[in-house]
Amino acid sequence: MVMENEYFESNCHICGGNLSHIASFSNFLQVTSDCRPWKTGGSLVLCQSCGTVQKPVTEIYLKEAEIIYAQYEIYSQSGGVEQSAFDSITGAAKSRSTKLVEWLTTNWNLPSTGKLLDIGCGNGAFLRAFGSTYPKWLMTGLELNDRNREVVEAISGVQSLHVGSIESLQDKFNVISLIHALEHIPDPSSFLHGLKEKLLPGGILLIEVPNLRTSPFDILIADHCTHFTSTILSKVVDRANFSVIRLDQDYIPKELTVAIEVKNGSGFSLQPQSDDNQEYTQNTHTLLHQHINYLQSLLDLAKSVPGNVGILGTSIAGTWLAESLHNKVKFFLDEDPSRIGRYHLKRPIISPDAVEDGYSVLVPLPHAIAVKVAKRLSHLNCEFLLPSGLNLEVN
Repeated sequence: MVMENEYFESNCHICGGNLSHIASFSNFLQVTSDCRPWKTGGSLVLCQSCGTVQKPVTEIYLKEAEIIYAQYEIYSQSGGVEQSAFDSITGAAKSRSTKLVEWLTTNWNLPSTGKLLDIGCGNGAFLRAFGSTYPKWLMTGLELNDRNREVVEAISGVQSLHVGSIESLQDKFNVISLIHALEHIPDPSSFLHGLKEKLLPGGILLIEVPNLRTSPFDILIADHCTHFTSTILSKVVDRANFSVIRLDQDYIPKELTVAIEVKNGSGFSLQPQSDDNQEYTQNTHTLLHQHINYLQSLLDLAKSVPGNVGILGTSIAGTWLAESLHNKVKFFLDEDPSRIGRYHLKRPIISPDAVEDGYSVLVPLPHAIAVKVAKRLSHLNCEFLLPSGLNLEVN
């Protein structure tokens, strides 16, 4: 069994319901969202009322998140260059931000002028991509600190980097983006509800979060306090009195891409409990069982191979595997030109064509994607170690 009977001491930060421990999670190493090893242990819980998988938002969690963000180094594997999203069949790559701007342009007829706020803007990757397509828009970034102020404010179209709370920002916007930000925010419904006052009439929110259904590695990220499926994200949005305009699963692999708008009225209430919630909770329990078995099977597979191995990819999965396997991992394989030739965790990052003959390379991806990638790279003289299949049914 994955779920223990005992309840956690705190309550769900989505609906206030009771939380149950997820057994065996504390056996795994955790990593930070900027791809640094963190520590073994920690708590993962499942809400018995709404079915949300989450980290309990305790004083310990908040303190550790503060430490992580104080040391945050975005895209360190590539010198600050945003990661690319790869097509598993063709290998074609585009940055996440470029794909998101294309998604907006395809689905909305945005005006030639307007105002955009990017919450959690990092070093400005999305601002840069959006400004290239909409050069007459005025843009603002928002962050916890001013570490990247000079870089962000040098982007054409950016008015300023705002450091501090959203409440202290006086302007209003046509588009507000939260790209890999909402999963870090306790009580996300309340946060989204507060953004209503920052939207101009007819404005939209763009949200991008990891998709728990297709990404087992998401549960390993120490500073993610909500692990979203499309169902949970839709509930959070509805509770905040927004409506989903469009929700795409895996437009960017292993992520949810969502646009929302304000509903009529101003209500804000908990979702009513129902039999559907209980069925969803049980399905999520099954999904977590699959994810935990998958993660363990990856470790067991790697340990069963004699000698050293390589790992395909230098993001969350690669970081977790390399640190969990210690000296067994000798290199990373990556197709991203901005990462090739650099080092991650003191190991070289090499291109697929540079791998030595006879090496075994772990492919830490869901089975269906791993098969496609291995087939595309089958011309290499190395053995690709694929994880066992996953049957992911929860929306």
